[in-house]
Amino acid sequence: MQNLVLARIDDRLIHGQVMTKWLKSTGAQNVVIVDDEVAKNDFMINVFESAIPEDIGIGVFNKEDAVTFFSEPLEAPTLILVKIPETLEYMINHGIDIKEIDLGGMGAKNGRNTLYQYISTSSEEDSCFLRLLDKGINVYVQIVPQNEKVPIKSLIGKKNSL
Repeated sequence: MQNLVLARIDDRLIHGQVMTKWLKSTGAQNVVIVDDEVAKNDFMINVFESAIPEDIGIGVFNKEDAVTFFSEPLEAPTLILVKIPETLEYMINHGIDIKEIDLGGMGAKNGRNTLYQYISTSSEEDSCFLRLLDKGINVYVQIVPQNEKVPIKSLIGKKNSL
């Protein structure tokens, strides 16, 4: 998809310093959050709108509206943020052309085990990542732009061999 500069999974969505680095690194002029719960929470939408630099556009959509939005050409470099891989899988399964996915942050919680540094995933999320890989999507871990991309397949393999 032309002008899609990054599709990122980070359950914090907009995290100040990390987002600043990604905006500078990618040249994104728009950030689109895709999350069903956030899309219906006006308070959180206001929080995210105030957390983003004034010269950056922001949109918040549920999955269905995101598919509609991304079915049209993007007019400016755009970054997608989601909390979980299933959201991007839904978009891809509904025809949105996403070639790469960056896993940047998923915190520990019940049902998740450590995948890499401070990133934790559940077995269902690992299965989702493997399905995305099977579709030819390049899925990797890169917390900040200065880090090397680490292919997720090897991380899932190591996690499951423990």
